[in-house]
Amino acid sequence: MDDNLLTRRSFLTHTGIALGGIGTALAETKSNTPPQAEFPQLEFVYEATVGIAPLEDVGEMNSGHQRIIPIIGGSFEGPNIRGKVIPGAADWNLVRNDGVTVVSASYFLRTDDGIYIKILNQGVNPAPAPGASPPSRPRFTIPTFEAPKGRYDWLNKSVFVGTLAPSAPGSVRIRVFRLI
Repeated sequence: MDDNLLTRRSFLTHTGIALGGIGTALAETKSNTPPQAEFPQLEFVYEATVGIAPLEDVGEMNSGHQRIIPIIGGSFEGPNIRGKVIPGAADWNLVRNDGVTVVSASYFLRTDDGIYIKILNQGVNPAPAPGASPPSRPRFTIPTFEAPKGRYDWLNKSVFVGTLAPSAPGSVRIRVFRLI
């Protein structure tokens, strides 16, 4: 008999060992889930109401349908920061060929004490199911900040997540949270 061939008995034995190993691996995976206390927590940073102008329809590109959504100003406020959204920026918005919308907004904030902070706020939002209405939940983004050294330097040294939702006509509401 060829040594490379498995008998029915040896096959069942090896399969049992392998399946036992899978069960052990699954049990180990479950036990490797960190305790809830070790999950990242969120700290509220600010809420912004950002004015937007009607979108500019750039048209079809190789990667999808390009749009420009002008940012025309606004305000923001949180426990440790507040001020104005500087007009003249935009969300370079792309609806990819697979229906996913890519948000890429670049703009400046000016705090009440006169400090300018640059933001790049990016996100990937899934396409709604065919025939479905737009989602009622906010969309998620990842804002990154470039602040000068000093009072707001903490913005350069943290990871943030944001929510993006329609607000009053012609504006969106952005909430920013720091992961802690």
